[in-house]
Amino acid sequence: MKKFTALALMAAIVLGSFAMAACENSGDKTESTQETTESSVASKQEESSETISDISMVESKPEITNEQLSSINDFIAQYKDIPDFTVKAKEIDATEISKNKKVSLIPDNSNNVFTSLVVKQFKSAAKSAGFKKIYADNSDGTPAAYNDALAKAVEKSDIVVMYGDINKDPIANEIELTQANGVKVLSAGYVGKDMKDHYVDYTIPIDYQLAGKLLADWAISKNKGKVNALAINNSDSTLSTSIYNGFADEFKKYVTSGYCTVQSGSSIEVENGLATKIKQALEKDPNLNYIIVLDETMINDAISAVDQIGKNIKIIATGGGTSAFTSAENGKIEMLVAQSYEWTAYAMVDYALRVLDKADLPEQQSVPVRVVTKDSIKSDLENTEYEGIDGFYEICFGANFVTGYRKLWGLD
Repeated sequence: MKKFTALALMAAIVLGSFAMAACENSGDKTESTQETTESSVASKQEESSETISDISMVESKPEITNEQLSSINDFIAQYKDIPDFTVKAKEIDATEISKNKKVSLIPDNSNNVFTSLVVKQFKSAAKSAGFKKIYADNSDGTPAAYNDALAKAVEKSDIVVMYGDINKDPIANEIELTQANGVKVLSAGYVGKDMKDHYVDYTIPIDYQLAGKLLADWAISKNKGKVNALAINNSDSTLSTSIYNGFADEFKKYVTSGYCTVQSGSSIEVENGLATKIKQALEKDPNLNYIIVLDETMINDAISAVDQIGKNIKIIATGGGTSAFTSAENGKIEMLVAQSYEWTAYAMVDYALRVLDKADLPEQQSVPVRVVTKDSIKSDLENTEYEGIDGFYEICFGANFVTGYRKLWGLD
């Protein structure tokens, strides 16, 4: 992590943290596969995808109360500052565990900016943990690329982490072959903590639904429960479904007047016709007051659509790449639920170490989010004295998680 290794980092005043659910796999189960069957998990994923649908508030509801609004605002406030490190897990000897061990990271698509940042940081974190070799080949997001990487892992690695929107169905045979050769396969960034990825040995539980909940709460708070929203969903992303589920639950709970219409688009449509689809949806509905972007790659298309119609419709989104922070910093989006590529990478390395050690997995694995706006970014940058910082996305989550993991790994 270039900006933190050479400098002393700020001590963060923490308003709150984002707790992860207790992990489902304990040390005495590290030799077992998923508790649920592949067909059962696949069925749950199919059911989950069906929740990407419009929300209509048909029943009569009383106005949202001041107490409810205060509670919502207090909840949002917990995520406005640099989060604390709250992982509850036993200390391990990372140097001993990783001695002569090799790890492979298989990313969903190297062209995805957030994914590329995760890959870069994963290499750094795995190196600091002591792994002898770290493999992270470029990927074009095709099953052929994943199969090639898994085949190499059988020969070169002791453990594999698959990160991002990688559908395991087309590569099930290669995953099973990898496992048959004694190489554990972990998954992260494909589903939220509410589900287990299928075929793999372990799913690293990250609470992506929290991002959706914060998106809903922001719009609800700003409009006192009266929200007419257009949600922009990536139809190719299972992760987008998890985020939407968190949004929908909160929306149904607190919105007293309004609705949410879902506009789905594929990854191919990003910057290739998606903006036009969003623009048409905006023109059809003059009552919209919020656009909710559930996938970072679609932020620019949403901005373009709003610019084209020249109407003041607020955009809020989730993401953690450079363009997402730039959009928040220049005010093109009103609020960003920021995700940390660095913290995600450290969490994946920590999980890999514990699986290799056949140790108890963390009681909770905290990969937090942070609520940022144009004003909060400006304030933080003005109060930051670091040199060599490229942008706010590099300091948004501080570095207490680095010192926290290093202590857990017995390095400090």
